[in-house]
Amino acid sequence: MTFATRFRKCARTSSNTPQPRSVGTSERGNARHAEALRRPAGASLRGNISPVKDRARVCPGGQPCRVIVVGDNCVSESGLAAIVGRDKRYQICGSAHGFLEAGQLIRQHRPDILLIEPFLEDRDGILWIKELAREYSHTRILIVSQQSEHVYAERALHAGAAGYWMKNGSPEELMHAVETVMAEEIYTSPSITALAILRFAHRADLPKGLDALSDRQLAVFSIIAAGRRTAEIAKELGISRKTVTTHFEHIKHKMGYANAEELKHGARELLGVGEVHARVPHNGDVRPSRVP
Repeated sequence: MTFATRFRKCARTSSNTPQPRSVGTSERGNARHAEALRRPAGASLRGNISPVKDRARVCPGGQPCRVIVVGDNCVSESGLAAIVGRDKRYQICGSAHGFLEAGQLIRQHRPDILLIEPFLEDRDGILWIKELAREYSHTRILIVSQQSEHVYAERALHAGAAGYWMKNGSPEELMHAVETVMAEEIYTSPSITALAILRFAHRADLPKGLDALSDRQLAVFSIIAAGRRTAEIAKELGISRKTVTTHFEHIKHKMGYANAEELKHGARELLGVGEVHARVPHNGDVRPSRVP
């Protein structure tokens, strides 16, 4: 029995089950999200703890909102599920800590909200967020991660996430984040909200040129921090070794590193060693589709 089966399943009738949204489908939810990102930075971001329950989205038929939790381990998943599951407005459909199991649960339950750690198994987490946002456009995506929000939060929001919550936060902060995204608003921590305002005022940038990297270059950079070699990075991201080498050169140029050793040291210094990227992938897990 998988860990997911320990949680009660969501009852759904086949006649009312919505179909996955295809790429390019115009959705009001996506339009609202895009509009929020176009506003002045910080204007639609909620970072302070304040009641938002009265504005939280009411799920169809007055039923509890369906929740799926995707974490990096069972302890993390069970903790998140226990916190959210205490609130009668939310029903935990299941949990997963791999792409294969997560994909199966999402397709089966069509959740109202996803609590996900997207940076799993040396995969391109930002790409996965984009794919989920396109295919399940009515599902609100809350990133629940231990990865630096100062590096990834803005990219995750632009990819389609509705919020970014760091795992070192309190249970009250987690529930505030959930309630905020279910109220169809954007959630970030107070520090990221402040940074967004400063960036809008042209007073601050991401550390040492990270904002100059493309999403794919940032994915390569994060795997370099975990000590991966060229062949391993190529295998994990589904690209050629030549393409990885090209990314190395572009990253060195943008970040100001003179050679490969400086690149490796800089990646470890900025993103840290021993993060989730360093874990060996689970056998049999399906990776998200590749981009050139």
